[in-house]
Amino acid sequence: MNNGIGHANISYVNAIPDVSSHSYSGTTDGKPNMVVVHETDNPNDSIWGEINYEKQHYNSAFVHAFVDANNIIQISDTDHEAWGAAYPANGRAVQFEQVEVYGAWNFARELVNAAYYTAYNMRKYGLTPSLAQSNGTGTLWSHHNVSQYLGNTNHTDPDGYWSNRASSYFGTGYNMNDFLQLVNYEYSKLS
Repeated sequence: MNNGIGHANISYVNAIPDVSSHSYSGTTDGKPNMVVVHETDNPNDSIWGEINYEKQHYNSAFVHAFVDANNIIQISDTDHEAWGAAYPANGRAVQFEQVEVYGAWNFARELVNAAYYTAYNMRKYGLTPSLAQSNGTGTLWSHHNVSQYLGNTNHTDPDGYWSNRASSYFGTGYNMNDFLQLVNYEYSKLS
């Protein structure tokens, strides 16, 4: 699956105060056991606009990182919970947002960046990529999967965004099965 598209490096910006100072409350070892993929659902904002918004509203919700075509920017320590998908997912998951991008190359590169960030965190925490399951297992989750299988939220991202962009730019669909393949590819390149 050599797609010829490289990933961005992870940048670290200390944007969110350590409000969630405890480790992951939903796991026995205090470490995350899944990664949740989000999408901002804001067609008119930039990655820095989204980060600045979260800096001002972190008391109600925040994720660990934001991804676009050119950046992977981590804004909160992944050793602590984020508040992006409701509990019980918050107590188990590294979480990141994809910012809406335009153009085939930008969308493809954003997916590579998202897959790399996912794979990087899975390696960091000793997780093997696997899709979310209705019994709560699996390490790769969309916000929609959280709504379906864990509850306390009704979001369906990134399904609509991925479907729209893949159809518009490539004449095909894109879903979590496709993303898992890309995560596995990036995961295999990490040592």
